[in-house]
Amino acid sequence: MAENSGIIRTVEEFVKGVVSEYDSGHGWSHIERVVRLALHIHDTEERGDRLTVELGALLHDVGDHKFAAHDGPAEIRRLLGELRVDEKVISEVVSINEKISFSKGESGSVKSDELMTVQDADRLDAMGAIGIARAFNYGGYKGREIYDPGEGFAGPGNFGAGRAPASGTVNHFYEKLLLLKDLMNTPTGKKLAEERHAFMVKYLEQFYREWDPGDR
Repeated sequence: MAENSGIIRTVEEFVKGVVSEYDSGHGWSHIERVVRLALHIHDTEERGDRLTVELGALLHDVGDHKFAAHDGPAEIRRLLGELRVDEKVISEVVSINEKISFSKGESGSVKSDELMTVQDADRLDAMGAIGIARAFNYGGYKGREIYDPGEGFAGPGNFGAGRAPASGTVNHFYEKLLLLKDLMNTPTGKKLAEERHAFMVKYLEQFYREWDPGDR
């Protein structure tokens, strides 16, 4: 147990350095929330290996294509190898990093308990009040419009299928954020997603009322 604590502390310091170059919505506070959510799901459902879940949550954004040009899986293998983490754990943490992204779509392949847990935690942090804040933060970081009324909304299945990403942040809700509830893997993730999804729907209703009061 003490040895695992030392590994976690070293990995935390490594990840803090990596995400310091990301926007604040993908920074260290995001990592901390995903770790807490992942461990909560794991502890509630008692499935999978806890160390793998924690390491997978800590390292899930290493090499994020939105910010980084380096090879995330290679960096993870190097770091955990130097820390003498069991090879089975390393392979699963790398798999989490490679497969967690929403933009890569649902492959239909069987997922490990650890991947399902960390993926749900990451998706939950893209929903609800925090998810809304993160979405607009990233939109500002990329210089996007808050909302483009002339841009059509992407329906389920359109994301990543040759369609250009939405230029407006509100439009991105329909490409990704509102789809997440139905993509949860675990019972705990599904339960937590319900409230966050409902909050986003309410937020959008209010947003449209304020955007054009005469149209309501």
